[in-house]
Amino acid sequence: MLDRDLTTTVSHAALLALPGVVTVYLSFNAGGFFPNTPAFVAVLLAGVLVVRTLLADEPFAGLSRSLLLASGALALFAVWTLASAIWSDALGRSLIETSRVLLYLLALLLFGSMARTSHALRWMVRGVALGIVIVCTVALVTRVLPDVWPIAPNLAENRLSYPLTYWNALGLLCSLGLIFCFHLTCSLGEPRIVRVVAAGALPLLGTTLLFTYSRGGLAASAIGLVVYIVVGRPRGLVSGLLAAGPPTAVAVIAAYDADLLAGLSPTTSAATAQGHDVALVVAICTAVAISIRALLLLLDVRLARFHLPHHLRRPLLASLGAAVIVGAVVGAAALDAPSRVSDQYDRFTQGFDEETQRDFRQRLTDPGNRARLEQWKVSIRDFDREPVRGTGAGTYPLSWVEDRPASSNIDDAHSLYVEVLGELGIVGMALLALCLGVILVVLGARVRESDRTVYVAVLAAAIAWAFHAGVDWDWEMPAVTFWLLALGGAALASPPQRSPAIARPSMGLRAPVAVGVAAVAVLPMLVFVSQARLDESVEQFGAGDCGAASASARSSISALGSRAEPYQVLAYCKLRGGRPLQAVRDTRDAIERDPHNWEYQFDLAVARASAGLDPRPAARRALRLNPLESATKDALERFRTDNPRVWKRQAELLVEDAFL
Repeated sequence: MLDRDLTTTVSHAALLALPGVVTVYLSFNAGGFFPNTPAFVAVLLAGVLVVRTLLADEPFAGLSRSLLLASGALALFAVWTLASAIWSDALGRSLIETSRVLLYLLALLLFGSMARTSHALRWMVRGVALGIVIVCTVALVTRVLPDVWPIAPNLAENRLSYPLTYWNALGLLCSLGLIFCFHLTCSLGEPRIVRVVAAGALPLLGTTLLFTYSRGGLAASAIGLVVYIVVGRPRGLVSGLLAAGPPTAVAVIAAYDADLLAGLSPTTSAATAQGHDVALVVAICTAVAISIRALLLLLDVRLARFHLPHHLRRPLLASLGAAVIVGAVVGAAALDAPSRVSDQYDRFTQGFDEETQRDFRQRLTDPGNRARLEQWKVSIRDFDREPVRGTGAGTYPLSWVEDRPASSNIDDAHSLYVEVLGELGIVGMALLALCLGVILVVLGARVRESDRTVYVAVLAAAIAWAFHAGVDWDWEMPAVTFWLLALGGAALASPPQRSPAIARPSMGLRAPVAVGVAAVAVLPMLVFVSQARLDESVEQFGAGDCGAASASARSSISALGSRAEPYQVLAYCKLRGGRPLQAVRDTRDAIERDPHNWEYQFDLAVARASAGLDPRPAARRALRLNPLESATKDALERFRTDNPRVWKRQAELLVEDAFL
């Protein structure tokens, strides 16, 4: 009996720690952006859910109407995402997108299956906060101590993005960490050691956020913190602000003043010296925050005992609210707010100031849209064409290259809501909005409960995420989104069941549910295997080993035959091997699986030219699908002749330069 109780306790603790562990894992795997990582985590969650369903004493203890509504909406969203392949003719794209949705669905169901207790949610918040602090600590070390933790150069050296590989995603992760750690240091329901350590984490998180130069991240943190302070009103607010506020401000200012760390070469000897100075300041600020917060634990005792008489609460809150409103109106008038807002809006619509490209610190006050408007317009045009069903999951990159106003390559619309409208129409947006809306509404309702501050913290972080998701592609970065479905599921769950028949079902009910969960995991498993083999294939092709590359590509096709990418590898290996007619067949197979992708039309033109066949129709189709691509223009120019010998010679040059 003792062993069983110990096993139950350990398994429960491991489950509560899982959101934080998964956040760290996803973060150090490119944020979970590439298909194999979220697919692997989905399979892991499915396995845990199957084991829980079969072996737990109460596997469905958290079952509630709100959980069923949110998970049902997300499940239908997954079905709609998959079904969109019917009208997009790109099943491979839909499968990849569906696999990610299944990850979120499994997270919602797994953590919603547990009976809801504030104790469990507090542990989950602590785990996620710890995971974020670990990730952000490593990220900061790579910037201020590059000689200690060197990393390879990335796309924008002046913006911190490691390990997520995308600076705005790292900025959002820092923002979420700030909200959670601020809650942990201000909530008197947290153990003393947690309050003290959380205060020390805030200077580190603030500095890391600054180095991402993410305006969206800064705005999200401000929104989340304001929501937490206004709605939560934690008893330890004064202690938390006094302990963490000044040290965090000092650390951020020191980081801002390190101009060389904001440049394109942040690892030079001079920049590294600046980084060492910043590291020292952050370390001191962390120690100061910890020390002050430890001293203010005495103040916490007094704050815990203080109770405002009930008859004074409403008048006092009303007075404070009125004072805030009056102050806001007076301040707006004094600062000529309407005119300033108009000016900022004009600057937003104009794009961005070129000066911010040289000093990224200036972009923090630049309201330019950074081409967001152009990206949104492409998705809105898709919505106008197909308002009900959209153009199909994963098709935004194809629409972008066909309609883009500039030659930049964009894979996502930089807005979850706009992209879903374009790809999945009103139906898809309604289903997603229902799922997210239920989570937000229920979290809002939970703030009336006795241990409300932890629910307010999750609500504040969820609102910050919802805002940021409107201006970036956070849905495609599970590292910054997984926690929402996990903690959201825990908040949607019902308290310990009053009906033993539901909480403790018979094996006759457990087994079918377990089989259903295992069936859901089949797609992510196939995606994982397919992507792993495809990655191997591309790497082998780049190394010049076409024999191994072809074998890996065929293995990828065996796992998931609806994807076009492996056929592209096979085609180019056939071209390098002097078998152009077989390459033509492979490129046609790729086109069949992704007919609106310009790359495969381009490949078909090259393959036909190698075989002495007229490549010009395929080259023209490639140019029509991507009119601003230099490669499509170049191919049409190379093949502007009726001479098959010229076609073959030009195709040989293109094949030699090919790197997938």
